[in-house]
Amino acid sequence: MVEVEYEGTFTSDAVIIATGGIPRTLGIDSEEKFKGKGISYCATCDGDFFSGKEIVAIGGGNSALEEAVSLSQYASKITIIHEFDHFQAQPWAVKEAKDNPKIEFLMNQLVQRFEGSQALEKVVSTDKETGMVNTIEVSGCFIFIGYVPNTQNLEGIVALNDRKEIITDDLLATSVPGVFAAGDSRVKRYRQITTAVSDGTVAALSAIEYLRFKE
Repeated sequence: MVEVEYEGTFTSDAVIIATGGIPRTLGIDSEEKFKGKGISYCATCDGDFFSGKEIVAIGGGNSALEEAVSLSQYASKITIIHEFDHFQAQPWAVKEAKDNPKIEFLMNQLVQRFEGSQALEKVVSTDKETGMVNTIEVSGCFIFIGYVPNTQNLEGIVALNDRKEIITDDLLATSVPGVFAAGDSRVKRYRQITTAVSDGTVAALSAIEYLRFKE
């Protein structure tokens, strides 16, 4: 039995969870103002809009450093801003970013605000130790500080990892028999439309197989 908000309660022998998720945000007012006007959360989607331009990448994990390297094929210069004085990324990802001549680093920073008229023009941050204000003039900013899966109502129902992503096997089965998961709500490395579509196909076929053998 599945209860869906505003829709009612449904019964089924198999369920596919595809609730998706959203990029984690900094939570400052000016971030909302410049979403789609210089601020992005997807290098693959928007990287080529910033060809030959200077940009900022915010974050310090694997995704931030990998995406910064990916963006270097478009941008003329990338400044990685991170809130700590060290990275959480794997050593190989750190080395790859540090070896890239287009990438510079601004560590131990607290992003204060984004500025601009019609589109993003500046990223303002302060050094957490000294209080020094840093203003970087850029055409774009990519924020890579994590991903929030829409699984708030699934805790205690299916197994989740420490990031609240749904744990599945290769056939996208969850810890509950007959329940499958697809897309950005499950544990996965790459989050793109194409991978979500692939998940949907695998989950559907797995659900069909489950129902056939259940009978």
